[in-house]
Amino acid sequence: MDRLTDPRILMATLGRAVGQRRSSAPDHQGALLAAAERDMGLVAPLVLGDRFGSPLPGTEKGRRFFDLPDRRDSQVRSARIWVDAIPLDTGTIASTATNTTSDHYVLRISDRLPTEFVGRVLAHAVGETFAIRERAAAGLTPVREDLLGRGTALSAEAELSAADMGRIGELNWLAEQGATARLPQEQRTSARTDFSALLDQYGMRPTAEVSDERAFAPQNAAARARRLAAAEFLTDDARLLLEPLGRPIEQLDPADAAALQASRDAAMIAERQVAAFIGRRDVTMPMPGYDQNGLPLARDQLKPAATQWDAYREQLSDRVDRKLTDQLAAGELPRRKVVIGGGASLSGRDPEALLIDGAGRWHLDPAVGIVQSADQDRDLAQWMGVDPYQGVTDPRHRIPIHAVRLWEDQLATQGDVINGHAGLWLGKNGELIAEITRSGKDGVKNAAPLRVACEGVPTVATGLPPELVPGNIRGEDGVESRSEAVRLVGERLAELEGQNIAGAAELRTWLTGAERSGLDAGTVLAALDGHPLKDAIQTGPDGKPTARLQNCFSVLGATQKWEQAREDAPGRVLMGDEVADGRFDARDAQHWIIAGNGGTGVANAEIILRNNPTAHVTIVGSGKVPEALKHQVQYGEMYKKFGEEGQGRLHTVQARLGEIETVRGEDGRTVVQVRHQDGEETKTLVADGYVASLGRTNPLPAAVQQLADQVRDGGGKVSGDLMFDKDDQYIGYGLTFAVDGREHRVDVNGAASWQLPREVFPPETGIQGQLFEMGGRALPPETGNAFPGFAPTARQSVLRARAVAEAEAGNADAIQRRSTIPERWRRPGPTTETDGPTPAPRTPNAPESHLWQLGTPGADGPDRTPGNGHTKSPNPQGPSAPGSHLWQTGVPTTSVGRPGHSRPAPGPAPDPGPSNPQRGLGD
Repeated sequence: MDRLTDPRILMATLGRAVGQRRSSAPDHQGALLAAAERDMGLVAPLVLGDRFGSPLPGTEKGRRFFDLPDRRDSQVRSARIWVDAIPLDTGTIASTATNTTSDHYVLRISDRLPTEFVGRVLAHAVGETFAIRERAAAGLTPVREDLLGRGTALSAEAELSAADMGRIGELNWLAEQGATARLPQEQRTSARTDFSALLDQYGMRPTAEVSDERAFAPQNAAARARRLAAAEFLTDDARLLLEPLGRPIEQLDPADAAALQASRDAAMIAERQVAAFIGRRDVTMPMPGYDQNGLPLARDQLKPAATQWDAYREQLSDRVDRKLTDQLAAGELPRRKVVIGGGASLSGRDPEALLIDGAGRWHLDPAVGIVQSADQDRDLAQWMGVDPYQGVTDPRHRIPIHAVRLWEDQLATQGDVINGHAGLWLGKNGELIAEITRSGKDGVKNAAPLRVACEGVPTVATGLPPELVPGNIRGEDGVESRSEAVRLVGERLAELEGQNIAGAAELRTWLTGAERSGLDAGTVLAALDGHPLKDAIQTGPDGKPTARLQNCFSVLGATQKWEQAREDAPGRVLMGDEVADGRFDARDAQHWIIAGNGGTGVANAEIILRNNPTAHVTIVGSGKVPEALKHQVQYGEMYKKFGEEGQGRLHTVQARLGEIETVRGEDGRTVVQVRHQDGEETKTLVADGYVASLGRTNPLPAAVQQLADQVRDGGGKVSGDLMFDKDDQYIGYGLTFAVDGREHRVDVNGAASWQLPREVFPPETGIQGQLFEMGGRALPPETGNAFPGFAPTARQSVLRARAVAEAEAGNADAIQRRSTIPERWRRPGPTTETDGPTPAPRTPNAPESHLWQLGTPGADGPDRTPGNGHTKSPNPQGPSAPGSHLWQTGVPTTSVGRPGHSRPAPGPAPDPGPSNPQRGLGD
């Protein structure tokens, strides 16, 4: 979202950030939501005119929304605006998500915002959001450059951007407040003063002295052009204020001139205070997807550019490989900061760290693009510095896969990178070692590993954990995987060993070795089933059978069937990640069952249907398709093309899924069957291909598994905590490995950080559910995104990079380590706002040519006082002083750098090495 330009609003939120009423955060959130419901009835017609009917407030599962019926076309569904007040990062007053696919829009207000500013924030957000909606309806991407701003340079098109429409929304709101007679005089005067100050910020008034003709003349010309462009979108009240207030300060009414000068003085002071609180960043290099001139690459250049950067990354990896190999050959153990894993988390890339990343996920995915549209992921410009619209012809289209690969490779190569995977373990002297397994372009792993000593805290961002095997069990008493079953049985055997039960120690030792060596589940299950301690293993300390330990045996049995099915039908019984990574041939089967109707299952279905033009796919789920999918681009497109109304190759069935069932077909080939109910009739679905996309397990990341084994074998302990920055933004979880009087810490961020390992964060604590609830509130399904998704991961990584940089600079509060979710994320109950009523909504006056078809001009109502409303000048440092562009101070919105890290200068890598493919792109 665009930056709000009044520093008093930002300073008010910062005041709350340093301790004002933080204990009552949910109560204040409720008050903000009540204020939004109070003010939206006035904001919507004021900003959008009479194209939409009056906003209809509603609540769904405790969440507030407003429906706006489209009067222009009764066949068009209502636009829905969801509003919430939640913790946001410092400097952000509000953020918006624009889902032009499902016509849902999400406004998140900072829960530190004073309630008196809610109407103004709503006006800005609604103006900006619906400008994007209007252009998307015409298949047009947002206007790239803002027109309303300081300076004399104007864009060639002189067209208003979405941000400009938000600014006009602010002006209209302030003008209305200043002209409403029933409001207190002080409030009206403040609105007039704020309106006047914004004209400076929007370049609609020359700020140079009239006597300085050289500076004044171009400023005056630019201001006239901006006023002309904005005029048709301003209400009558705003135009009435613009006429006397849009003049140079020397030509203003004395009271207005004094108020403006006081505002300018106060704005300068406030801007310095905000800058000191938030900090500034230097930018030294263009962002991904841009050429050396800072211009976005054209659509037809993305694929060849991605190919060039892929080759450059491979060459850079080889060069770093040779350097480390030489150091090890000379008897030197390299010591480096270490980051394991990449993807969207590369947005927070530390150029000084050694990145070890297998270039997986989107580099392997055979899909045409990620599942979100450019509109849905427009915040990538802010958090990753890329232009999400550069690869699409329509803002509602999906971001192409080549753009994502290009962005990731450009970010990865900002420092040393090795294409491969790594695991952490303890060295001879107790130091933390990263063992690196390199992989070539053919996916074959190099034999000899590399080793580096970890400097500082390593970071793991290896993506989502493995998926569930059919028949594995979720929930508090659940056992999600074979490894969890073995761990729980091992822990029970350790208890029996402590009771001096014969055979317990030997069985536990054998079981541990079997798991670490990868012995098949059938052999493990047979050993446990035939052991005399079987009943004791399934019995708790109270002598009664425990459901969870009993489930361990069930899960091992389900895993045995799964392993056998994969052996009997190689290449046709798959985990969903194998499909997503392209590690299969869609033509190996003609009818595929997708077990699971969530996002991963839907994505895998699309991959199969696109890569086998004669295949049929049946998605099987225990319930209806998740509501979130209906807000994504991919889901609707896929069903339209491949469903019953399209090619008829995509089908859905509701059924509870258990262990995999295989039988021999008439031709002797192994096939899979799923029984399901169709009314009162039991039917059997048979297919020759099966993909398990049943959700994720919650183990430790593979990169730390060996380290955890070492620590536990040595009598140590693995513990964990949730990490939040000073604004209560979730930035991942931390693991502490304590053994032999020493502690090592590893941080996990990105998609992996949303799946807490159950062996560290026990399911009975409920912390996983709380984390999911928090993530869903921060990023509700109507955004078209999910909290472990691409754009949200980019945001989290940037916030983590900032927090780490602040902590390294000595800020002890930069990273908060917690065992629970902060109270601010607790959803508020029904609350009424107590600041007093706002006048009833009315239809504002504006010319018919307004973009939103505002109403025709009319006379002022009885509560209207057009024109002047001031009685006194504000205090130069008082609360009504506006200031500089600080809507999201410190957050880049164009092709600029990320926080916390400096960038290497543009140019080729040092010799010997490959040439940088950014050279020449776009020529």
